[in-house]
Amino acid sequence: MDLRPTTDPIRSLLYVAGGWACLGLAVIGAVLPILPTTPFVLLASWCFYRGSPRIHAWLHRSRWFGPTLDDWHHYRGIRRSLKDRAIRMVVVVAICTLLFNSLAWYLQYLVIALVGVGLYTIWTVPTLPDDAPAAPRMISD
Repeated sequence: MDLRPTTDPIRSLLYVAGGWACLGLAVIGAVLPILPTTPFVLLASWCFYRGSPRIHAWLHRSRWFGPTLDDWHHYRGIRRSLKDRAIRMVVVVAICTLLFNSLAWYLQYLVIALVGVGLYTIWTVPTLPDDAPAAPRMISD
């Protein structure tokens, strides 16, 4: 499989569009417990790498996503504090969704199932201690 940036303008456009779609899903996933954020950020990084080195570099330099991407590329894991915050947020939003909405019983079970999948995904990602050295910047500022 060829993992270099593409030179075909049509493919480049498709990769960039896919990267923006994944980044949009990551942002939505930061708010909704149904979607995990980190896999979409990683996929967006890959799409941008293939389609636009400039946007890929921007994503890796970003204040919000850069450190997490660097940790993933260097250590293949996420920091404990980020993981704990994600788990707390998923649980709180799920409880609020179930308590403050009048969802039909089958939709409540669907929410519980999707939250379970999201929590399983978060728990299975390797955990880095918070005091682990900062990953070297993959793309310098």
